[in-house]
Amino acid sequence: MTESAPHTHKQGDDRGNLKLLHVFPSFAFGGQQARLATLIDGLGEGYNHHIVTLDGDISAKAMISDQAQVNFAHFAMKKNSAISFSNIRGLMNAIRTANPDILCTYNWGSIEAVIANRMGPKIPCLHFEDGFGPGETIENQSQKRILGRRFFLRNSWVIVPSHGLEKAAREKWKIKKVTRVENGIEIDRFTSTRAPGDFVTIGSVGSLRPEKNYRRLIAAFKKIETSGEKRLVIVGVGPEHNALCEAAGGDNKITFPGQTPVPEKEFAKFDIFALSSDTEQAPISLMEAMAAALPVVSTNVGDILEMVSNENQPYITPLGDDDAYCEALATLCGSPALRQKIGEANRKKAARLFSQERMVNQYKEIFSKLLNN
Repeated sequence: MTESAPHTHKQGDDRGNLKLLHVFPSFAFGGQQARLATLIDGLGEGYNHHIVTLDGDISAKAMISDQAQVNFAHFAMKKNSAISFSNIRGLMNAIRTANPDILCTYNWGSIEAVIANRMGPKIPCLHFEDGFGPGETIENQSQKRILGRRFFLRNSWVIVPSHGLEKAAREKWKIKKVTRVENGIEIDRFTSTRAPGDFVTIGSVGSLRPEKNYRRLIAAFKKIETSGEKRLVIVGVGPEHNALCEAAGGDNKITFPGQTPVPEKEFAKFDIFALSSDTEQAPISLMEAMAAALPVVSTNVGDILEMVSNENQPYITPLGDDDAYCEALATLCGSPALRQKIGEANRKKAARLFSQERMVNQYKEIFSKLLNN
């Protein structure tokens, strides 16, 4: 396998805008897509974004401002259990045609775009790793993918959002150039006034995938639901939808309203935010909940314990201790004053650590360093 000479191009498009090509396995609603929408909004003028999806799903386009300079394309990727040279050739042509200043690739699903770039155009590359799907965690990773990342990403600059992924990238994948950039959100967008209601609403926002383990949350809700004063709302879409509806068992106090491009409207309806995942890193939905001044109940996975306020930490329970999870939910359901105290502490911490401006400035510095190397 030989590598061709680097592709040369004039930096920026005809208007002098920095051109970024983003290759996503999917642009369905999710944390990576929400972060990019926030980043695009924060970067503003001077940047042109070209988003290529490998599955054709661009539903998360709804999160991006109509004023942003963004276009979408679909690369019809052939599905193979191994690396496909046909995919690589096609992606080489796609990268050359887009002629970006920076190539951004996302998770293992875009690894063939990383390979295509190394073999062909050699555009400066940022690779984003945000977590794992079902069956994988920081501690239990596919050996094949560990070795694949170690080999294929050795010339890339790898961006991660959490301490756990940073450690994995350095120690397991042996990546030399790794930077942890904490995700950011528009804090003020999630400011709301929550009027007391007849129900205590426990809510969650996320993709309905197996690793989110919403069955745990549904089971906990059913255990503490001793009156009609509580309800559970799970916002999102995904392959687990039908199974979760079955787990709810027709309980009309458990609802699944679907996906929304305006999550702030959903957070404004919640009294408690709940995560029940088997694996997470640094969830954007958690940052949004904190900005919305909500107390959080969650399994202790990824960076969640460090992310929430000190006042909230007792309600982040050990993974697998479902009794503790139920107790945390029940305690917060029973105390409006405690919910308010924790929520206010969470909002202050979110404003201090998770702002859009901080994240955007970090990425501007990274873009500059990448182009000037």
